[in-house]
Amino acid sequence: MEYRTFGKTGWQVSEIGMGGSWFYGRPEMGLLPVSHGVSVVERALELGVNYFDTAPLYGKGRSEEILGTALKGVMEPYYLATKVGYHPEPFDYTRDSVWRGLDASLERLGRDHVNLIQIHEAEQAGWDGIMSAGRTLETLIDIREQGIADHIGLTGSDLGLMSRVFRETDEFVSVITFLKYDLLTREAREELVPTALEQQVAVICASPLHGGLLGSKRDHWIDKGRFAEHYDRLEKVESLLAGMNEPVERLSLRYLLSDPNVTMILSGVSDIAELEVSASVSDGQHLDEGLIREIEALH
Repeated sequence: MEYRTFGKTGWQVSEIGMGGSWFYGRPEMGLLPVSHGVSVVERALELGVNYFDTAPLYGKGRSEEILGTALKGVMEPYYLATKVGYHPEPFDYTRDSVWRGLDASLERLGRDHVNLIQIHEAEQAGWDGIMSAGRTLETLIDIREQGIADHIGLTGSDLGLMSRVFRETDEFVSVITFLKYDLLTREAREELVPTALEQQVAVICASPLHGGLLGSKRDHWIDKGRFAEHYDRLEKVESLLAGMNEPVERLSLRYLLSDPNVTMILSGVSDIAELEVSASVSDGQHLDEGLIREIEALH
């Protein structure tokens, strides 16, 4: 496992972080026993993963509960991130909602402190929900100052909104973007990443396989017609990479890790097999610059 500096925090984090969105069970699988999720977390630690991301939305808190169980008593250093938003319902981004949501998360996690507290999907909050007096950011600053969280992060898909927030304040240390930078799109790299780098904000790429279109859910999504705007580019990418000695799934991860401006890939694994595939790509072997130019020419 390779490690990178997490923006202005100075943390040394694993290039592959474990996302907590599916290790309790995917919709088609149903809820899995707590022991399943615990075993995935334990294997992640063995593989050198030291960053774990969750949210109250994931499994209606089940992800947080499993992580709390799995990480209890772990002595090796790691970083734990959760989010505020969605719960309690209706979440209105006021001070009361933020505090009640965080209190519930800490109870599920079985601790009184997290390393990173993030705003879940900035577009749900909007500018006022984030920046106005008595709303989310102001409350999270209070939470940080009380020592309940070390730092504040932002997540979402509205690249313009998040870029505007970063230009307005330097309170954020990280940003998660999903479905906006991968082999099929580089929207985030063109609009969000430059602003984040100016502010020394760590860039985390979630859903690096574009919701599975670049992986095991390729045929399923095509049958459903989802992500249809990317099918033409998908065919071109697959054709370009057909002769390589690794499958598109692994090359997709290598493509992102080949960008020094990406701090981490957040891998939302559902089992140990998926985890091991993701972790194995963090071996310091990046794509050839010529191949990267060919990939980017497809855009």
